[in-house]
Amino acid sequence: MTDEATNGRVRITSPLSSAPAHVRSTVGQEIDEETGVGEVYMQSLIRSQLRAALTVTVTILLTVVTLPLVFWQLPGLNDTDVLGVPVPWLVLGAGVYAAVIVIGWLYVRHAERAERLFTELVEPSEGP
Repeated sequence: MTDEATNGRVRITSPLSSAPAHVRSTVGQEIDEETGVGEVYMQSLIRSQLRAALTVTVTILLTVVTLPLVFWQLPGLNDTDVLGVPVPWLVLGAGVYAAVIVIGWLYVRHAERAERLFTELVEPSEGP
């Protein structure tokens, strides 16, 4: 008798055991081969960047549209000067540009982070 018969274990194998084992492909291969999984990864990156771009666009549009309404609703603001410069000029000349620069910087940070995470997913680093 064999060992298998004495210890009660029976090994069951598939008749398809000669079939090649499923080889896991990397995310990069999935994207290169344009599979459904690769398409999902690409759509995720595109959706993330589109969401960030729309957020920036809506924020800037709301700011630009509401500022004239604020100046219209508060007419005393038009007559107020700071260092000889009217407040609306300061807000439009300095405030809006500063806000656009900050919003642009935040957008770039977000886009770079999304691309970095996507790159790490596609090309995992070989670490210890």
